[in-house]
Amino acid sequence: MKNLSFLIAISYLIGSLLLNTGCQRSSGQVWEDTKSGGSYVHKGFRKAVGKRGGDSRASKLSSEAGSPVAEDYVPLKDDDLYNKLASGDADTLNKLNAYSSIPQSKLQPGEPGSNLPGIDGFKDPQELHLDHIFSTIHFETNDYVLKGDANRDIVKKVAEYLKQHPNLYVFLEGHCDERGTASYNLSLGSKRSNSVRTLLVKEGVNLEHLFSISYGKERPLALGHDETAWSQNRRVQFKLYEQPSEK
Repeated sequence: MKNLSFLIAISYLIGSLLLNTGCQRSSGQVWEDTKSGGSYVHKGFRKAVGKRGGDSRASKLSSEAGSPVAEDYVPLKDDDLYNKLASGDADTLNKLNAYSSIPQSKLQPGEPGSNLPGIDGFKDPQELHLDHIFSTIHFETNDYVLKGDANRDIVKKVAEYLKQHPNLYVFLEGHCDERGTASYNLSLGSKRSNSVRTLLVKEGVNLEHLFSISYGKERPLALGHDETAWSQNRRVQFKLYEQPSEK
């Protein structure tokens, strides 16, 4: 009986390692997918969670804890909005909130001729001794709206630092817990990273220096299967690159 229990435990461990490593895309692959397919935005997200006031059963299924229906993959493209935000149009900035979908930067990290490396060339904040500013932001289940004074303080600190350091570029990584389908969690992770990016733009950060990306549930920080682990995995993390100053 002990031998059987041991074999079951070993099988579970091997399965967990394969799940978390064998099927995981590299950062470069994720960024290429993001560029080629756009990002999950409101149309797909609403379709996944159901219309407001709609079937409550569908809404319950469409969470990190359930199995949502398929959603659309919609690129973020709006040149008029992009130009207004890039120019710092005050009225447009004032109208932004966590639900706003704004275009990705027109800069393409890692592209031939780009002065920016791919995402693998961006560093974790602790490598630059900036983790006290670029702290991880956490979210509630099935949510992508920033809540709590601690999270809002992080956004304000990050925004102030970026405005004072115009050579710094940032990837915002959206992550989810293990529950729900891969496609739904890619959508939710995208919503999380885009909502933080939007709030940073609203605070006056140059949108051309911010890139959002979603890993869904592919890269958990905690490998447990309870709320303690899940709460750590519902997050947005920062990756940084400082462009050398021109002499």
